[in-house]
Amino acid sequence: MRVLIVEDELTVAGAMASALEARGHEVVVARSVQLALGMPRPEVLVADADLSGLSGLDLLEQYRRSGSVPRTVFVSAAPRPEDCQRALRLGAAEFLTKPFRLDELVRAVEDSRAGLEPAFEEIYPATREALDEALRDLAAFALRCGVGPSCRARACTATGEVILNVLVHAFAPGVGLFRLRASVEGRDLVVEVHDAGRGFDGSLIAIEAMADGGGLSRVAALVEDLDLQSHVGHGTTCTLRLGAYRVDFEDSDHVDLSEHDFLTPDTAREVLETLAQAGDEGLFQLSPAMAVVIGRLLAGPDTSRLAAQALRS
Repeated sequence: MRVLIVEDELTVAGAMASALEARGHEVVVARSVQLALGMPRPEVLVADADLSGLSGLDLLEQYRRSGSVPRTVFVSAAPRPEDCQRALRLGAAEFLTKPFRLDELVRAVEDSRAGLEPAFEEIYPATREALDEALRDLAAFALRCGVGPSCRARACTATGEVILNVLVHAFAPGVGLFRLRASVEGRDLVVEVHDAGRGFDGSLIAIEAMADGGGLSRVAALVEDLDLQSHVGHGTTCTLRLGAYRVDFEDSDHVDLSEHDFLTPDTAREVLETLAQAGDEGLFQLSPAMAVVIGRLLAGPDTSRLAAQALRS
């Protein structure tokens, strides 16, 4: 992996770099956040949280504002509780206290990638504009992971209701941040919305009592599982779990195309060949968009051409 170490103690930085290079990682060292910002974005960031001026925490916050975020391991000689809380809010993978063993560092760096399912995480301002942006980001992540349209629609609609609750109830107008995290775990899409706002007494909310037609009721109707954790003064975390249809274009027995966003060349040829031989459009379940695609493929550039001619082209 490409690892960036931001550490102003050269002896410490050299020891960390040697240990990681011995494991085959590509390591670059920067003595300050200013120098690190001029370097390519790493896969893993190892940063001192105690740097004078801008700290490793500030660097991770800068990365978050500009898009992709590396997995991050912070080190500190005397970590303060507020620094640990900030690191957690920013999504750090590990916080090591100096002095630490180099094998602990290696484990923290390598565990940051080992066995992880695809995941997306971003922090947004608590505004209406950010609500739309967050839902587009969530839909794009789910599409990249092969999650079908109906699950994406359910996930984004339910998540929008949760974020709206954050905007209305968690903070004063125009104030605050919320974190959106999504991951694919096996056949499930898991979405988490967290805010550090006012919070409420979570014991007063029962999922079974959400039949009032409000926002949480709509969320519960759209997902397979809804978990709501909140404490007064300490924010709220809402976790949604949805059964995700994972698109598999290699399954030759699968003729339900209603959950596909597009056809690969192989699948397109197979569909056209099947229709040319069987002539039975009822073999396939199609979404309206997919029906348009297959109809145009069948017609070809000249509507008088047969499906077989279109296939050869």
